[in-house]
Amino acid sequence: MNNDYISYTIQRNILFKAKILGESPKITVIIPHYNMSDYLIRAVDSVCRQDYESLEIIIVDDGSEEPFESAELLDMHPYISVYEISHKGKAVAVNKGLEEAQGEYITILDADDQLPLHSLSSRMSTLADNEAHLCIGSFETSFEGQTKGIRSIRELPVDDIQKIKDRFIANIISPFHQNAMLFSRELVNKIGYMDPEMIRSQDKDFAIRLLDGVEKICSVEESVYIYHRYERPLRTRIENRIIGMKYLMKVVNRHFEGWRKGIYLPWVLLMQSAKLLYDLFGVYKK
Repeated sequence: MNNDYISYTIQRNILFKAKILGESPKITVIIPHYNMSDYLIRAVDSVCRQDYESLEIIIVDDGSEEPFESAELLDMHPYISVYEISHKGKAVAVNKGLEEAQGEYITILDADDQLPLHSLSSRMSTLADNEAHLCIGSFETSFEGQTKGIRSIRELPVDDIQKIKDRFIANIISPFHQNAMLFSRELVNKIGYMDPEMIRSQDKDFAIRLLDGVEKICSVEESVYIYHRYERPLRTRIENRIIGMKYLMKVVNRHFEGWRKGIYLPWVLLMQSAKLLYDLFGVYKK
């Protein structure tokens, strides 16, 4: 029997329970953490405050060098788990969370970011209404605690996945945040985990694979993710930008062909070089 048919049937059964029987599917929120102790409590608290009750929180400490006290975190929610692994990078930390996840749906939250109050409920209800495997929401940016604006998903062509991928790579300002995605466990089973060899842009690579794995997505116009930016030392910004350029070009090589690859490779090089110059004077989180 076709695996896609089995996956679709499982998805329909889960959403039927949600819509008709009033049973809320469980959502797993994965929080990879590396030297983010100053922000981690805030991130977890934003999940605990959600108006969606059927959830679990998985924190994966990627071998932090800073002191890491898990006892306080475990007291914050009845369904919270903390795993500590040796330092191998964000992709490996997320993959540990994916391995341990019990939810039918999954989302990722960086340890220095937050979820708005209705983040999970709005995306889950939209998924149920549209019988989709993947939902993307708008997100807001914040610098040093001050909201700088909301990047709306309104203009994203949700009926054309290729165009979404094009804009995700080609736009100077990303049209959506990869962590604003809520996706089904079945979709993860289909596409696999994050690539542990990707030191940077692993989340972009994973997001494009999620898009490639579905025939239909849905969107939530309200903000579902708060992306915090912080001032970083100049050397850190430059190093991250140079490494990021290499791996973003690797994403283009993997996921685009023909004229798209021919255009996007030099465009990414030009765009990232311009951002590298801006890093000399501006403020970037990563």
